[in-house]
Amino acid sequence: MNSPKIFAGSSNLSLAQKISDKSKIPIGKIDLGVFSDGEVDVWVQDDVNNCDVFILQSNAVPVNRHIIELALIADALTRSGAHRITAVVPYFGYSRKEKQSRKGEPISAKVIADLIVRSGVNKVVALDLHADAIVGFFDVPVIYLSALEVLAGRLMKEKFKSPIVVAPDVGGVRRARNFASLLNAPLAVIEKHRHTHLRDSLEVLSMTGEVVGDCAVIIDDIISTGGTIVESAKALKQKGAKKVIVCATHGVFASDALEKIERSEIDKVFITDSINITKKSKKVEIVSVSELIADSLVGEL
Repeated sequence: MNSPKIFAGSSNLSLAQKISDKSKIPIGKIDLGVFSDGEVDVWVQDDVNNCDVFILQSNAVPVNRHIIELALIADALTRSGAHRITAVVPYFGYSRKEKQSRKGEPISAKVIADLIVRSGVNKVVALDLHADAIVGFFDVPVIYLSALEVLAGRLMKEKFKSPIVVAPDVGGVRRARNFASLLNAPLAVIEKHRHTHLRDSLEVLSMTGEVVGDCAVIIDDIISTGGTIVESAKALKQKGAKKVIVCATHGVFASDALEKIERSEIDKVFITDSINITKKSKKVEIVSVSELIADSLVGEL
């Protein structure tokens, strides 16, 4: 069997290179482009016959282009005789539509999972999906990774006195409980109500748990518009928190999210490089998951 290779989609080239450096798996040659009408063009230039290959692609903005690019790379590798194709998807787009909230809606996460698998992918590596149930949407084995230990390790270097971990909503309690366990910290929960007809509108209703000590740490999977964490930070400061730190895996930072964070009560944000973040903010620090992913790939060889 030929040596394994990583083929990087256009979404996160810097993360692909870091993973390659740490895993010692070389980056394969691939030509990616877009035709004048917007169609994606893919050309795998390396010989991958009887070769184990990994496709690294985060389905972030532009989401639809990156999803199609991933599918076309997988198809090209299949037609080129690759032995086994593993899709490494640090951020899985459409993950927030993993169920029907009302009649007439699609289950978008399932549609995207099917597209990836039917393009020729034999295995998937995923990181902190919005809902664990999405793992079951893939009809191939899934290696499910979490960045919680990576984020907790970075946070512990700050040596905050008596931190309390905060779930920004009831749906994030399990994640927050696991994070609190890593930090040996107590847990609080913010309960909110989100109107289905007003996307990203947030109303803080109540809080379970006492906010005391030096620092409140909000843990979430995705920062999109920033509305949830900004309003949560405001509520926590009103409850007596001296500092509010946010830890999250995926930094979508849609629209003016970074500007909102800059103006907010949030003191610091720790985010991973699952998505390539091009805008800078003095409040945001990037924590790499390259070693976590590299170790998982090496374990598959």
